[in-house]
Order: sequence, then C-alpha cells, then structure tokens
Amino acid sequence: MKVIDIRPPVRMNDLAVFDVEIGHHLRLYNLSLRRTPNGRLRTLAPNACGKHSASFHPELAEQLTKAAEAAMGGLAANGKNRSAA
Repeated sequence: MKVIDIRPPVRMNDLAVFDVEIGHHLRLYNLSLRRTPNGRLRTLAPNACGKHSASFHPELAEQLTKAAEAAMGGLAANGKNRSAA
C-alpha cells in the first residue's frame, strides 16, 4: 500500500484528503482522514450522491489510516502540527 498524494482537507473536520494505491490493480482517490470525537483517526471514503462510495473492513481501514498518518509525518496536510490543527 502506498499513499500517492496527500493534501489539505476540504471539510473542516478532516485532517487531510489522500489517494492510495493498493497493489498494482487498485487506486482509491479522495479518501478523508478524520479525527473522531473519541480522539481516534478514521479513514472515510468520498461521497457520491450524498452517500459514501465505499466501505472498508476494519483491518483495511486501519492500514489506510496508518499509511496516511505516516505520509503526513506528524503534521496535518496544511503543514501544521496535528494536535493544533
């Protein structure tokens, strides 16, 4: 799994928007990295027609979140420290 792009979020509650390559046959675009009210990070699929366009098994969701976290290197996508973002 490889994050191919990470950028500042569009929505206020998000930390970043990112694209990921899962193997040679699958790329997912415009995933949102969000901090939940309990402080955990969560990856969400983009919306299409007002609904999420995909859902992820908990193991895959955790891998996606960890990959985005690693790509951010401790910073929010806007370059600020995540704890202050």
